[in-house]
Amino acid sequence: MREFDYYAPETLAEATALLTEHGAEARIIAGGTDLIIFMNDKVLAPQVVIDVTRIPDLTGLCFDPETGLRIGAATKYRTIELSAEVKQHYPYLQQGAEEVGSVQIRNLGTPGGNIATASPAGDFLTPLLAGAATARLASSRGERTVPLDEFFLGPRQTVLAADEIIVDLHLPAPPPRTSGLYIKHCERRQMDLAFVGVAVSVTLAADDGVVQDARIALGAVAPTPLRATAAEAAVRGQSLDDATLAAAGRLAAEVTNPISDVRSSAEYRRTMTDVLTQRALRQAAAQAAAA
Repeated sequence: MREFDYYAPETLAEATALLTEHGAEARIIAGGTDLIIFMNDKVLAPQVVIDVTRIPDLTGLCFDPETGLRIGAATKYRTIELSAEVKQHYPYLQQGAEEVGSVQIRNLGTPGGNIATASPAGDFLTPLLAGAATARLASSRGERTVPLDEFFLGPRQTVLAADEIIVDLHLPAPPPRTSGLYIKHCERRQMDLAFVGVAVSVTLAADDGVVQDARIALGAVAPTPLRATAAEAAVRGQSLDDATLAAAGRLAAEVTNPISDVRSSAEYRRTMTDVLTQRALRQAAAQAAAA
């Protein structure tokens, strides 16, 4: 690892000023679970490292039944995993946080870091897409808000500019009779990358089992986490019978663009996308009906 200059600003304004000054030569660090590995492996060699853990604007959880959930970008995964409000209102988000690495990793790792890294298999990214999350970005030029399903451009590629920092994430409040699920398909129960990840959020109509709204997000099956919008359209206004579920699973598999690697073949990933989409929708609808 090469030498670098280290800064620990205490305000968002100080952090953005440092990014403006150093640009692409600088990297943000919060938990360091991605950055330190990249630096050790010489994938990245920043001249400046900016530690944002002392900035209050970047940490903490806040849920409001009217406005939804705010997650500071430097909030630890363990905090999200143990939040009763997250588990109650966004169960798929809690499940995604729970799947990130080990307890030791979750005590360090942060969603802002993983979003910036933009791994297609990121366990927390797929649930964020299912929850219609947006990211607030800040720089010395001002702020902007970007929907997460427009944020990822490719592996380790995002719309984040060199002088921008991820401040927080926002998920809208779920309507009544809404629930969701994240299913991670992998070889080991813990500390493994997903072969396929499927996250869904389902809202049922007030008086029956008809799907009023649904969001289906897929991970590890394309260069970026992505939405299966055709599958979503196929279940809206429908009861989740076997035929509707089969159509949704097929359409979800069709939108994938997986690779074959040492963990799984592309064809297996497509098949499991179909299977897991159906399973997640069925279980989420049952949870929503019981809510």
